[in-house]
Amino acid sequence: MIKSIIKYLISTLLAVGLLYWAFSKSDLKWVDIYLTFQNANYKWVALAILISLFSHYLRAIRWEQLLDAIDYQPKTLRTFSAVMIGYFANFIVPRMGEVSRCGSLQKTAEIPFEKSFGTVITERIIDLLGLIAIVGLNFLIEWEPLTQLVFPNWHLPNQQFLIGILIGGVLGIFILFKNKKKLLNTWGNFSNQSKIGQLMAGWVAGIASIRFVKNPIRFILITIGIWIAYFANTYTLLLAFPITENIGLAAGLTVLVMGTFGMATPTQGGIGAYHTLVASALLFYQIPLKEGAALATFFHGTQMISILFFGGLSFILTLFLPKINAKKSIN
Repeated sequence: MIKSIIKYLISTLLAVGLLYWAFSKSDLKWVDIYLTFQNANYKWVALAILISLFSHYLRAIRWEQLLDAIDYQPKTLRTFSAVMIGYFANFIVPRMGEVSRCGSLQKTAEIPFEKSFGTVITERIIDLLGLIAIVGLNFLIEWEPLTQLVFPNWHLPNQQFLIGILIGGVLGIFILFKNKKKLLNTWGNFSNQSKIGQLMAGWVAGIASIRFVKNPIRFILITIGIWIAYFANTYTLLLAFPITENIGLAAGLTVLVMGTFGMATPTQGGIGAYHTLVASALLFYQIPLKEGAALATFFHGTQMISILFFGGLSFILTLFLPKINAKKSIN
């Protein structure tokens, strides 16, 4: 209990510190935030909120595919509510979202917590791979600006170094393949005799469960759709302001990447880190730091308000949803 309170206090202090740093660095005042909210085109904002809800719906039906692979069918209303409750929880206590959404399905659909949590681990790994792909695409499209933004003093390694890395990688794969049996035996002993090994084995089992997903093409398309929706949400919010309406699709992708990294920090809903990273990204596209910080505050604020509202509604809904047994019957 005390450990949890300390973690919460640390994350809260980190969020407050990062937010204060973002505001003070940009000389942002409350009146600037007020004017930003006043000048927004709320038709675009409303559309952005609808797109974000659609992305959450896609996440829910993708999660259903993973749950179906372990013989559970909770139905979309319950998975969508659980996803929204998870986002809601992350804005209250960092990293509580995964636990909360699995707890919600345990309550409404009698899906054992540990089994649904395994699918969430799989989801997080898929999300990480998706983020890596998006970052790669972003660097491909915006190579020069991004390298100057993230690595201002970085220079491309010489050709001999790159060839050496490639040869080393190939040799490493060959050695692993050659000692495959020995490595598998070592892994088997480690995963059976160690608590850490058992935990890691559970993660591996969660990853492997994706092999049993029915219609993997649908799963991949939904995953792509989630990232397209994330991008559309970000770009639509940029269209809501005259200063960013002509910023371009590539800049929208950069803002999405930086915002995603910000949301991944161990603070409530990415508070502070999101503001700093998004404002820095906008600065590179000739948006002054003060205006960029105000826009980042607006973007984050609309996300927070919509998640708290719909997440709260979802929590209330689960109180009245009749409990079902989502376990598939075996004929």
